[in-house]
Amino acid sequence: MKCIFCEAEIEADDNFCWQCGEYTSKGYAFLKDKSNVNLIINGAAIKQNDRFSILITLLCLVIFAFMGMTYLRGQDLFKPIVYLKKQIINYIYGYNTSIIKTDNKYNRINVNSYEEAIEFIKKDFQEQSYMCYSNLELSTLEYEMQNNYSIPSVIFCDISLTEAQKIKDVVDKMYALFPNIKGALTNIAITNAATNSEYIARFQPMYQFVNINDDIENYNKVNKTQILLNSYYFLNENMLSKPISDIVGENWYVNDATWESTVAHEIGHYISFVIFLKEHNLQNITYVNKSNYELINTLMKEFDNGEFSKNIINEALINYNQKYYTNLDLFSYAATISNYASTKDDEGNLIADETIAEAIHDYYLHGYSMKSSSYEIINVIKRKLE
Repeated sequence: MKCIFCEAEIEADDNFCWQCGEYTSKGYAFLKDKSNVNLIINGAAIKQNDRFSILITLLCLVIFAFMGMTYLRGQDLFKPIVYLKKQIINYIYGYNTSIIKTDNKYNRINVNSYEEAIEFIKKDFQEQSYMCYSNLELSTLEYEMQNNYSIPSVIFCDISLTEAQKIKDVVDKMYALFPNIKGALTNIAITNAATNSEYIARFQPMYQFVNINDDIENYNKVNKTQILLNSYYFLNENMLSKPISDIVGENWYVNDATWESTVAHEIGHYISFVIFLKEHNLQNITYVNKSNYELINTLMKEFDNGEFSKNIINEALINYNQKYYTNLDLFSYAATISNYASTKDDEGNLIADETIAEAIHDYYLHGYSMKSSSYEIINVIKRKLE
């Protein structure tokens, strides 16, 4: 039997031609019979319901499969989206930038202990870590620093393994030179500075992180004490390949300074802060509640005015002048270390904290071959850390 439209071979019981889809003579007669209407409607409805059920089942299977893959592979499935986002941002800025945010702030969060504060800091960075390139060796470096030096979070993210190892070497040496400084630093992280030239690396003694705008009567607060690495330098090989003096000028830092040794300078700031906390019987300022809120606010204002650091320099200067039979003033003494060590604030006062940081930088680079002026500062610092 053949279809009258396309002449394809069909069965006698077919209602439609399998090839062209037109009615057969039997099919036409069946559909025109009004007594078959209910059978046709019910049959079609049943068929549509079956299709819908199959579609729902398939959709559920796809969702469960995606959830399973996400669980097994972490958030790697989102890596292509993150990669594209990075490329767009880098194109806009014209250089490699960090996708990690170090300036997040949270309000109305219940934090009831130092341990919970530390966990919240960790969580903030962990929830962003999926955006970093996966590198087991890099993660191992981060873990070792966290574990060895009681730093809750170290996140290099997209810093190259070679550069990250250099930074870790600096941190390792600094903690070997000053073993009593653990406990106050909450994180070391790559970040984007507000401007390219704002800093290479930066120590931030207090970044108000959790519940900054909330009444201390209702919510405890969390601060970060952090060292930040500017992505403009540490993520761009064309910058790291240049001598640091090409950017900051000759003799700005102590002799032999490198991009990585600036981290030693920033740890120098951190060391001053640790001494300050120690002299006020505090281990850190991470967790703030009603009992220590006023004390921490008062002490941070005192630390910021620079008198504490200036007292250290004055003590070192007296020792230096007596030992070497000189009569240097504060600025002349600081200038023997480096140009950065003798910088002034807007009112013309010596920024003594930079003098201390550069003396420590000198000690890191040259050991006991450091300048005698640096040596006197190191002596005061080590005594205060005992």
